[in-house]
Amino acid sequence: MKISALPHHTPRHRVLVSGGFALIVALGTGASSPADAVASTHAAARVVASGGTWQQAQQVPGLAALNSNGRAEVLSVSCARPGDCGAGGFYSDGSSNERGFVVTEKRGVWGQAEEVPGLAALNTGSDAPVQSVSCAAAGECSAGGFYIDGSGLQAFVVRET
Repeated sequence: MKISALPHHTPRHRVLVSGGFALIVALGTGASSPADAVASTHAAARVVASGGTWQQAQQVPGLAALNSNGRAEVLSVSCARPGDCGAGGFYSDGSSNERGFVVTEKRGVWGQAEEVPGLAALNTGSDAPVQSVSCAAAGECSAGGFYIDGSGLQAFVVRET
């Protein structure tokens, strides 16, 4: 089953954003919406439900190292099946520009967040967030967003294989 995520709300995920912090919440069977939660000032956090029991929040691995200006948000999450997901959003660089990142979960373990390959070369302006992620199968995700160049606002897509 393909679940395509929308920013801040999907049937299986909730992305709570407050003051530049994000909390990704995956809803399991019998789970309800979470109460307010506090995330790290350097990276978005993630909470996963397993059979309706909430696990501890954790930082998105590797995002703190990218996020030199203390502002990061997860804008989209998609799971091909439980434990095999992709997520994307942005982090803030030293000049307060938004740089797009992606991160993949394989068999329940999140890999390291990374800047979208090739996006820095396209983006000659200030912002380039990942706005949407969709995973059709484990390890096969697509993401999209925008960047700014000399002609103005442009769209980008990238895929994982």
